Amino acid sequence: MQKQLITLAISGLIATGAQAQSNVTVYGVADLSFDSVSTSGGTLPGSRTGNYTRVSSNSSYLGFKGSEDLGNGLRALFQFESSVNVDTNTAGSSLLGAARDSYVGLETASLGTLKLGTLSTPTRSLGTAIDVNAGATSIGANSGLINNLGFDSRQANTIRYDTPVLAGFSAAFAYIAGENKTTDGAATPANRSAWDLGMNYKAGPWMAGLTHVQKKEGDAADTRFRNSRIATAYDFGTGSIRVLWNQDRDESLGASTRQTVWGLGGTFNATPNGKLIAQYYRANDRSGNATSDEGARLFELGYEHSLSKRTMLKLIYARIDNDGNATFNFGSNGVRNVTGQPGVDPRGLQIGVRHSF
Repeated sequence: MQKQLITLAISGLIATGAQAQSNVTVYGVADLSFDSVSTSGGTLPGSRTGNYTRVSSNSSYLGFKGSEDLGNGLRALFQFESSVNVDTNTAGSSLLGAARDSYVGLETASLGTLKLGTLSTPTRSLGTAIDVNAGATSIGANSGLINNLGFDSRQANTIRYDTPVLAGFSAAFAYIAGENKTTDGAATPANRSAWDLGMNYKAGPWMAGLTHVQKKEGDAADTRFRNSRIATAYDFGTGSIRVLWNQDRDESLGASTRQTVWGLGGTFNATPNGKLIAQYYRANDRSGNATSDEGARLFELGYEHSLSKRTMLKLIYARIDNDGNATFNFGSNGVRNVTGQPGVDPRGLQIGVRHSF
């Protein structure tokens, strides 16, 4: 009885808080799939798993968002969003996982939007916009090859500013704070920080973007990582074509290495409620590195069928062919025994349901 009273009290507090906002929305996505995956190749013992099956949560998430009109065209915004590990049922595990885009901010039509929290940076936003998968998630997502230095992951301790859209053009800037600074005299000094700048254009069937991000480690070697990205897409009504070019630069240990990734993607409305999706990405060998054979190729072919505006079935086949010293894995739901095992090739077939609410 006492537990029931506590539950009712908490529910009442949540409802009261929601009513105090001008609008609060509970939303989310349940994106579950049955996967058959495997690895092949590799020369080290234990590198191949053989075929195995699993249920994956993909990009399932739960969120709360709202706004308050402050007058004179100014609005306060908030969003709390977390991944949901629907397929996890182990001791000590939690249904809610890592924080997704979660922030508080201010917005005006004339000045733009300012947010603070855990956020997608301009580089990540451009990568997901070009990906052919609904929600930019599946075993074939382009993040498997373009997230080599982690710039396609959401960043904590971030402040982001987006300008208003003018004649289709807009800009965004994000700064990732160096919260992890160590004390003076520490054996391994650290003061990691980064900034990410993006320019975008969207009008009619065209979409294009350019981003550049730079990260400083703040260690004794003054290590820096840089990433530049250009992407464009054209929607011709019955389908779309997408192109992306990305280059990362690793300036550490007194050397500078670069790796270029490029990709082509497309969608085609094969039926009134379904579309074919396909993409091919290639990571070239890393230049300036004594080690060779660090490139890879990503192949994806799939079909998405909408049962309604909120519910979709999907069938995906994807594979990554790694060169002898490469360790690329699926960007979402990676296959076991790839990390640290050079030359191992992950592949898989995915059948799933995606429902938005």
